[in-house]
Amino acid sequence: MVKTKKEQKKVIILSVCILSVFNAFAQEHIKSKDSTHEKEPSLELVLSGVSIYNTEHKTSDLATDVHLTYWASHKWAFGIGYTFVFEEDNRVGHEIAALVSHKPWSFLTVNTGPSFALPNSHKDTVVSGYLEGEFAFKLRDFHLGPTIGALMGKEFKVFMGWHFSYEF
Repeated sequence: MVKTKKEQKKVIILSVCILSVFNAFAQEHIKSKDSTHEKEPSLELVLSGVSIYNTEHKTSDLATDVHLTYWASHKWAFGIGYTFVFEEDNRVGHEIAALVSHKPWSFLTVNTGPSFALPNSHKDTVVSGYLEGEFAFKLRDFHLGPTIGALMGKEFKVFMGWHFSYEF
């Protein structure tokens, strides 16, 4: 957690630098791409392995995340996400998310929507806002790369990991 103003400034500067690099890469990629190519509607299946860090309790849990999205165009999709959270004491949490996906550049997909942690023996239903970025590198018919995101609700959780996807 960032505690001092000096640390906050460092985080802001680092974030701006990283975004600038991605923007420069994206602009170069857009210039070299044929702009007349339009993607046909399709389904995409994404499987992710992530670590979820709860900033309030300072705990981490491993999770497996599955998304099924329908790409209506080469920029926009909608779908559903299902997450198995492997919690302490051998408990498994289940979360469902309704997703809207946007692809601002060919290598980045941004997923957002409401997420619902389903009730079990130790917690009630929890509703959170879901925000995730998937950086994808194409390997034949597959895409793979790092993923990072956050769940914003009663508690603030951040997650990161690796995803693999296949488009039908």
